Order: sequence, then structure tokens, then C-alpha cells
Amino acid sequence: KHQPYRLGPRTSLRSASDQPAAPRYALAHRLCAIYRSQRAMDSIIAGLSALTGFAALQLASDYGPVSCLCPSLGAVAVLLSCHPNSPALEPKTIIGAHVIAGLVGYAVVRSGFTNYGEAIAVVLTVTAMSATKMVHPPAGAYVYWYVNKRMGLMGILRPGLVGAALLVATQMIFNSTLKPLLTGKKDKKKKWF
Repeated sequence: KHQPYRLGPRTSLRSASDQPAAPRYALAHRLCAIYRSQRAMDSIIAGLSALTGFAALQLASDYGPVSCLCPSLGAVAVLLSCHPNSPALEPKTIIGAHVIAGLVGYAVVRSGFTNYGEAIAVVLTVTAMSATKMVHPPAGAYVYWYVNKRMGLMGILRPGLVGAALLVATQMIFNSTLKPLLTGKKDKKKKWF
């Protein structure tokens, strides 16, 4: 196909693809390459973080006294791995929101709501999380699952709360030990409460 031509330094016609990049664009090309490599490294670290978190959950479920696996923990792992410094992912928020979700789920199951029980539980959980400033979206998914499965009293603790606490602990260990080895930088430390 037709390629645009430019006049070169000797006034000859050359294809635009034959000309070297102008010096002012060289820095932009280097910055783009660094950005792409940094983005790739961040993706690898996020994957390793999720791997360690779910390996801990699986080991606890296989060899521990309680099962720690439920669908909402997948969302917790994604958020902790990809956005570890988000204010919504502080340990107190994750743990507190799962406590709220478990208590609300138990109350809704005990009250006997058969129609719209899941919706009522999610609405009450969102309201309570907002009032306590402990908003964590996967807790809304957990309360939905809790009511849908009609879990009992132990559902307050497991699998949601125990699993979330295990993911938070694994993430904190990963960020303080393995991540600095891979990146050479330390993450800011999270406070439990």
C-alpha cells in the first residue's frame, strides 16, 4: 500500500518507515518499555500473591479442622493481590465486614425469610458496613451465599471470616517477605486495627 513520503536531509524521497525515530521520541520509547516491564512485574507479583493466599486456604481446608473456601474469597484474593494498598483492604475493614456479613446472614436465616432473604441480607449488610465505615464488597457476596446456603451459627466464623483472616495474614507475610525480594522495595505496613 501507499506509504507517506518525507523529504530527507538530501531532499530525496524516503519512506516514513525507513527513517529512524527522532531523538525527542527516544525517551518516550524508553519510558514505554519501562512501563511495560513494570506492569508485567506487577502482574507476576499479583499472581504469586494470589497463589500463596489460595495455597494457604487449600492447605487449611485439606489439613485443618475447618473448611476455608467459599466463592467470595476469590474476590478478596483478587483485591488483595492487585490493589494491596487500597484503604478498603485494610485488615480491620476486611475482618470487620466479614463479621458484619456473618451476623446479618445468621439473623436473616434465623428470622425465616424465605422470599428475598438474600436481597434483605445484602441490603442490611451494605447498610451496616456503610454505618461502621468498613465497606468491603466481597462481604456482600459472602452474606448472599450464607443466606442462600442457609448456613447455621458456625457460618459466622467459617468459611468467610476464617478464610478472609487467613488471606489477610498471608498477604501481609507475602508483602513483608517475598515481595521485597522480588522488587527490591518495601511495601507500607498495614495495621490490624
